[in-house]
Amino acid sequence: MKKVLGLILAMSLALALFSGCANASTQKTTSQPVSASTETEETKDTAKWPRTITDAAGHEVFLDKQPERITLLHSYYMEDFLALGTPPTSCAIGNSLGQTEELSSSEMFAPYLKGVEIMDLGSAKEINLEAILESAPDVIVTFAAQGGVDENYDQLVQIAPVVLLDYTATWQNQLLGCAEIVGKETKAQYLIAEIEEKISDAKKVAQKYPDRTFVLFRTDSKGFITRGNAVYYETFGLTRSEGYPDTYETISLEAVTEMDPYYIVFQHNYDAATTFVESMKDSSVWQSLDAVKNGRIYYFDENMNTFGPLAMNLTAEKLIEIYTKE
Repeated sequence: MKKVLGLILAMSLALALFSGCANASTQKTTSQPVSASTETEETKDTAKWPRTITDAAGHEVFLDKQPERITLLHSYYMEDFLALGTPPTSCAIGNSLGQTEELSSSEMFAPYLKGVEIMDLGSAKEINLEAILESAPDVIVTFAAQGGVDENYDQLVQIAPVVLLDYTATWQNQLLGCAEIVGKETKAQYLIAEIEEKISDAKKVAQKYPDRTFVLFRTDSKGFITRGNAVYYETFGLTRSEGYPDTYETISLEAVTEMDPYYIVFQHNYDAATTFVESMKDSSVWQSLDAVKNGRIYYFDENMNTFGPLAMNLTAEKLIEIYTKE
């Protein structure tokens, strides 16, 4: 049965999402939509249709017209299409830990979702062919490595053209890949330039404080799951705590204590992250951390784990705010 997500952000939800908790700072940034999300003469494309594009899996995909109904098999590329001003009409929502933020509560997505309705295709961990058919897509988009896609590919292409993108590519190239699908290459170039400038501003601020170590986590409610690799830290000029791994690993509280970071950031489902922090309030080990004692625990929108264009844009905004707070 068709399930439609109401996506207008209510003020009460915004306030609830970013309310404080003990020994934790919940710095709230009101993300401003990048200007390229609005059509201007400067960013207007004159795309030609029909067109054939080659996707990340080597498929030649024929598109006879600019797609108006875009079905995403994962929310990973939602931000790209929202930024380009071509919101998807349906999307599968969910993360690997099963803790999904409502889109209406998403700090990253909310500025782009006013008046937009997106059909919920269910869990992104499963391919629901019936729901996809009901979504009546002009094009189906996801990343090449998504589970279940290979097994259902022949059936998916009977519904609509399928474009598989390379999730290992840079956020710039992934945005350009999405732009090619909807004929918005010029707009994407302006968007990239604008976000890169904001990232550069954030890096300049962070580099003024090389002694302030920074760690980024998710959580499975038992431990700390590292996020953000060396490229992420280099991009924003952040100093990693000694011992912070370059791969996604689950580490213990004791390991975090050895790192003793200046800033601790949870980029995760807000309720799950704050519950995890609350569970450690009586831990002398947790309370010994300088970041805990001085209220330098922050919560970023879990949707920023895409490290895509809107995620990078909002990260830059939030880092500038955090680093200039003191």
